[in-house]
Amino acid sequence: MCDGPFRNKRGAFRIDIGNEGWNFVVGGDPNVTTLDLVNGMNKSKVNVGKEALFGKKLVDTLNDKFTHQFRVGFLVEQTPDLDNRVTLSEFRDGLGLPRPQIAYDLSHYTRQGIVAAHRMKNLLFRKMGVNDFTEKVAKDEPTRFDELIDDTIVSLSYVGAGHIMGTCRMGARKDNSVVNSFQQSWDHDNLYLAGSSTFPTGATANPTLTIAALALRTADKILREDLR
Repeated sequence: MCDGPFRNKRGAFRIDIGNEGWNFVVGGDPNVTTLDLVNGMNKSKVNVGKEALFGKKLVDTLNDKFTHQFRVGFLVEQTPDLDNRVTLSEFRDGLGLPRPQIAYDLSHYTRQGIVAAHRMKNLLFRKMGVNDFTEKVAKDEPTRFDELIDDTIVSLSYVGAGHIMGTCRMGARKDNSVVNSFQQSWDHDNLYLAGSSTFPTGATANPTLTIAALALRTADKILREDLR
């Protein structure tokens, strides 16, 4: 799913499958499901009768629910965008320091990758004959966007993958980036930012190998030119 002719039209994506329950997709499972069954609630949508359970029935129900749950996530590559940035806000925190102000959006190319992932999810679930518990996107969700998919308007959204990247983007010119291709600061010749902060965008996979490759390239440049 990560390469092919389709990449001239949309972003690629990687499928991530987990059998440890739904976890983040319902805001903290297995804790959410457990609390639902203990307190007679149904945020997880698996306690339809809103029963408050305890003892052996609680244990048996949890064992049954968790062993029949699985999570499917789609990690979609994103194109760089000059308008995506972190700057200082006019609002200040309790210490009087400016809060970060985030400007972030997805390109049409990236959104079409999410559309393809949505179609793949529907196909996968249909072939497996499972119940789809994907949560609906709230109307006030900041990342919400609507797309026409197979003659139906579908509300989609996205979340972060938990990898700290960006804010010191790499580029070819000083006027639109923080470091050059060797992760060397434009402002200070002896300052190198080796790590994922120099990424101008994110791919479908974890950043570790790219970080390592860039770090080796940067180290080689320092050894050849700066420490000779």
